[in-house]
Amino acid sequence: MSDFVIFGRNPIAEALAAEVPLRRLLLAQGVTGADINAFVQQAKARKIPLQNVPRLELDRLAKTNKHQGVLAFMAQLDYVSCETILSRVEQREPKEKPALILLDGVEDPRNLGAIIRVAEGAGMHGLVITKNRCAEVTPVTIKTAAGAAFHLPIAQVSNLASQIDWLKKRGLWIVGLDERGENTIFEMDAKMPLAIVLGGEGKGLHRLVREKCDFVYNIPMRGQVASLNVSTAAAVVCYEIVRQRRAG
Repeated sequence: MSDFVIFGRNPIAEALAAEVPLRRLLLAQGVTGADINAFVQQAKARKIPLQNVPRLELDRLAKTNKHQGVLAFMAQLDYVSCETILSRVEQREPKEKPALILLDGVEDPRNLGAIIRVAEGAGMHGLVITKNRCAEVTPVTIKTAAGAAFHLPIAQVSNLASQIDWLKKRGLWIVGLDERGENTIFEMDAKMPLAIVLGGEGKGLHRLVREKCDFVYNIPMRGQVASLNVSTAAAVVCYEIVRQRRAG
């Protein structure tokens, strides 16, 4: 398996904090800062090979000049199973009801990264993507997620409709988010075990996936536009879950 490139100070810091096994750490020549000093110390302590290279070399490896002077190589991010995600929830103390995010055809890696960041920040228990018709976790995704991909369990499945059936058998209620939903998310009971399904950019939920949802809600729009970007919609629904669960 080829090495996976990650870059940017926040993603590198989160990778080190999560003890992701980095194979090499590269710094642009002349780059400075307290965080850079911390990276060097951690790399030496963990015996991670460290190199100072010309900034143009980082530009080439990252395929962008927005790497903030730091880049690392790692094995590709490991996906987990939905079984693993739910098992981890069951082991939590205090006990929590599962709250997962399922993506039905989100194809932009930056949108995926933004969703990972908000889902992890809101305390969702995991994310489910598909092998087809969905973005994978890439270096751009990790950069956009600011390292949250190292903390949020992510499952990759072959068939989302079949996975929904499996989640239902495990006691989760499936909630689709769609502008055509009859009720708003503020009428949702977020205290139940939930899997929230978000559709892809411009296409929304696929018919079969929508039919398998127990509920379909919309985000009420008060302006002239009909809908929100999928990552913004994810933020709204994630924090509605947080709001309801904190209220008890």
